[in-house]
Amino acid sequence: MPNLFSSAKDFAKGVRLAADTAAWAGNTVSRHFKGVRDGVCLVCNNLQPYNHENTFGRPSAAWNQLSNPDQAARRKELSSVPTLVLEEIPTRKILESRETDPKTGLPKNDCRYCRLLCDIFDAFFIDEWMSWITETKNGMPISVGLMIKEGAPLIVNCWNFTYDKWFQTPRVDLELYMDPIPPTPISGLPTIGPVGHRAADVRSEECTRFMKECISECCKTHPNCAVQADGFAPTRLIYVGGGKDALRLCDAVPSEQSVSWAALSHCWGGGKPLSLTKSNFNSLKEHISFSELPATFQDAMTITQELGLAYVWIDSLCIIQDEDDKTDWEKEAARMDTVYSRAFIVIIGASSPNPSTPYLRPREEELLPKQFNFSVSPGVNMPIMVRQRHLLAAPLDQGLLEPPFTGSWATLKKVGPLYARGWCFQESFLATRILHFAPGAVIYECKTYRKSEDQLPPYPITIPGTLGEVTPLEQWHMIVKSYTSRQLTYTSDKLPAIAGAATIMPQAKTSRYLAGLWSETLLLDLLWQVMPGRAHTPLMTKEHEENAPTWSWASMNWGVTWNSLQSPQLLASVVDAKASVIGLNPYGRVSGGSVTLRGRMKHCRLTSDYHKNEHWVHYKKADGSNGKRQHFRTDGALVAGTIPGQTDTFACRARLTTSGNALETAAAFFCVARGPWTKYDHVGLILGMSPKFPGLMERVGSISNVPKDWYDTGEDTTVTIV
Repeated sequence: MPNLFSSAKDFAKGVRLAADTAAWAGNTVSRHFKGVRDGVCLVCNNLQPYNHENTFGRPSAAWNQLSNPDQAARRKELSSVPTLVLEEIPTRKILESRETDPKTGLPKNDCRYCRLLCDIFDAFFIDEWMSWITETKNGMPISVGLMIKEGAPLIVNCWNFTYDKWFQTPRVDLELYMDPIPPTPISGLPTIGPVGHRAADVRSEECTRFMKECISECCKTHPNCAVQADGFAPTRLIYVGGGKDALRLCDAVPSEQSVSWAALSHCWGGGKPLSLTKSNFNSLKEHISFSELPATFQDAMTITQELGLAYVWIDSLCIIQDEDDKTDWEKEAARMDTVYSRAFIVIIGASSPNPSTPYLRPREEELLPKQFNFSVSPGVNMPIMVRQRHLLAAPLDQGLLEPPFTGSWATLKKVGPLYARGWCFQESFLATRILHFAPGAVIYECKTYRKSEDQLPPYPITIPGTLGEVTPLEQWHMIVKSYTSRQLTYTSDKLPAIAGAATIMPQAKTSRYLAGLWSETLLLDLLWQVMPGRAHTPLMTKEHEENAPTWSWASMNWGVTWNSLQSPQLLASVVDAKASVIGLNPYGRVSGGSVTLRGRMKHCRLTSDYHKNEHWVHYKKADGSNGKRQHFRTDGALVAGTIPGQTDTFACRARLTTSGNALETAAAFFCVARGPWTKYDHVGLILGMSPKFPGLMERVGSISNVPKDWYDTGEDTTVTIV
């Protein structure tokens, strides 16, 4: 009987999906027909959220509902406010609004709304280095997304309009708004709502008032944001309670005192600001000259005093920085998670690229709004304001929910040079309350909500779990994905700079930490893959080689991610795993490590064409023919290494030089797991031979969607990867 009910429910669901798909297709056809008749642009929908087949709440296609059922459900829930998201609009389609059809002499797309977007892009994305028009005409993959919601500013996602060394598809968000909003609706205007005021100077009274009001409200009304009072105090703090003329270093603050402090997160900028050393230790305990401090430190102390706090913690002034003795650095780095998580407030100088650039300063002109006159009817123009957002917008189908450990949390890069810094990730991740001094606004963020000085309520909710529970495995993978998209001045800091985040993970209580991976989920953790973009260059330098083993993502000087595996069945087992920790912090630096796995391995041939960015493996069948090639994700440039006593070569990672245009050599596929349904569902590692440890293997790539025959014809074996 249960099977009968289940079959009936599945049948009913199938009928409903078919009906929704038919309705969606009908709405699509109707929009195309009516658009031509009524003058509604098929590219931008006249910057309105209405009457589009993808408007929230309208029937959606079956493939959308099946691929992301949670998103489809949320869009239905949020449909009371007209909302539309248009993605991946090619800029060539928008640019056609300016072009004339040579055959008819008429505009290719006579859309004033697309022309408005062109004018906006001209103002923001044409300079001496780059032009969105040139990029479009050259066929570069730049595109636009539109986030249109009644009553809210219209957000334009601009993909690949700028260059970012570390992101293959960089994004800039612009927001369109009116100031003031017309008292009555005006026909023909895009759907845009109001925004808050953005101060022209961060030192203004309104910015100070905003900071104080946010913190006061949080302390009074946010139980999730109460800082745990456990008697902890940092080893050293800077005393600012006596004013700028009475600054001094306080050493060994008594733990029985109830001490509140601010902590600074800042950019060293490739240099070294005023730092604590053994030689100046006693003099800084006597007095610190405010005028000798870099601008970012001065700003932190000014904010700390303005908030009524007596102490501030700054890494370079509170940790001994002598190059020849790292004892104090290692001890204090292991406590950094508590310093930031117990701080009353964390000050993030996001807009400062180096210590000498203050973040309490007038705003750059490029972050102030620009005005565009839009023709709503012949002879009638309305001013539309546009400004760059200081934070990339979360998906509209999340509503006001922006908790940690979502896809957007892991991938959306905040605007500001500090957010590209590796150390800053855990400094903000661990904090209870944060003041972001971003290039475009002061942003207050806590464990309850996030609000900025130029934003109107309601504010995004940041309470964890509001979009569903996320497993510890998924949490860690998102943390690593977000963290590894940032840069470090010293590559040896790869593990120390995320150690604080590791210590508070649930896995820390039940699992061994192995160079950035966890013993209880080691097989799945091993399946990380390098983000696209730099396959032709060595991503593992000699310095990396002497630290993290190749099976650890920390061996890569590049971003990494994981594919989502649904109900994977593990096909290998861990025989042994170890990492050699350097120093006092078990979550810190390592000097190597090894993983010994038992499973099935298939020897194969590896070919790479770096000019085409193509990387393949295949094996020879019993009859001598080649099996079908399988694409894999390489761990950067590879070279053909030699094996003593053999004429054949074997794949290994390039350490020092860029590989040539072509490579063919031997390799091996080690199968780790498989999915539950298809024949192309095996996943694993591509291995080569270690040039440093004869007889042992090293990781050179990862692979998914591998056919079942690779596993069936493999050999059971035990391998050690270093």
